[in-house]
Amino acid sequence: MLLNKARLQTGLSDFGGNSFLEPLEILLRSLRDEARLNARGVFMMHHTMLRLLTNRLLTEQAFVENPAMIDTPIDRPLYIIGFPRTGTTLLHNLLACDPAARWLRLWEGLYPAPSPQSLINDPRIGKVEDWANGFDKAVPRLATAHKLEPRGPEECLWLIEHTFTDLIFELRAHVPTYSRWLAEHEADVNIHQYYRRQLQMLGAHCNGSHWVFKAPRHLPGLAGLLEVFPEARIVQTHRDPVAVLPSLCSLCEILRSAASDVIDKPAIGTHWHARLKSIVERARAVRATVAKGQILDVQYADLVTDPIATVRQIYDQHGYGFTKPFETAMRQWLSKNHQHKHGTHRYTLEEYGLNEAQVLESLSE
Repeated sequence: MLLNKARLQTGLSDFGGNSFLEPLEILLRSLRDEARLNARGVFMMHHTMLRLLTNRLLTEQAFVENPAMIDTPIDRPLYIIGFPRTGTTLLHNLLACDPAARWLRLWEGLYPAPSPQSLINDPRIGKVEDWANGFDKAVPRLATAHKLEPRGPEECLWLIEHTFTDLIFELRAHVPTYSRWLAEHEADVNIHQYYRRQLQMLGAHCNGSHWVFKAPRHLPGLAGLLEVFPEARIVQTHRDPVAVLPSLCSLCEILRSAASDVIDKPAIGTHWHARLKSIVERARAVRATVAKGQILDVQYADLVTDPIATVRQIYDQHGYGFTKPFETAMRQWLSKNHQHKHGTHRYTLEEYGLNEAQVLESLSE
């Protein structure tokens, strides 16, 4: 029904291959049978799926109209990876201050097709501003954990969710069957090939010296990412897991509360504890095969204490040009965006049925 509705809305029929059908089917079944969605949750999920399917159709049409986009280069992209809640958003905002860099805007992620002609004046911006305002009202606590800025830099999840293979769906709803499937497939090459296709479309008319990306999902998907982007330069952020895990659980609780009236906090804790443990083990195995110097490790404490020096270290290690206008832009951004600007995000391990000893034992990197 959703596929046909997307076809009818657009008058198009090419979704760009069929690899997305299996995860979509599993996700929809899990949402129906396990997520215990309320009426708002059903509405939200339906519109999300329809948006993603419609975007896939529009993406393929964009390539029909401009097949040369397939040759858009993506040279030495810079990726921020790491557990959620480890300073990835702070670092991403700082790296996006580089006037030479290209980065993903939230409005581009939500509506990537057709290829943007301008990053400043596009009708999609106003549409996403209205969406973000509505979401803020529906989930007012979210801003304390992650403020949605339509014109600001955002995670790759907004692109990769078009393959229906992103952990954002686990954050939004209780979908254990889907989660088990995803854990075995999130490094699949076809996911990253489609993601690259989206980036080529987005960069066809609006490009920079290099792309700057961030998404925690790139940590479990690292093998697939590096196969499709072998020249990628990577920064991995690290933070005490005793701080990371309850923060992630709290974010999950906030997002799920928008779609369900049944929130099981101990179950959230159990799920993300096990999920992060699996991600640590998988990423460690992939990292052992990566060329020396391709990944730079950054500690959260160092990033927060001296963000400018941390960024300079990243640029020195990975060979990007650190300029005075870049440094000035970072200092200006930092002066306007102090920590807890949108309120304090409060949480404890205990409220999610966890304790410090077990987390340290299983999640130390």
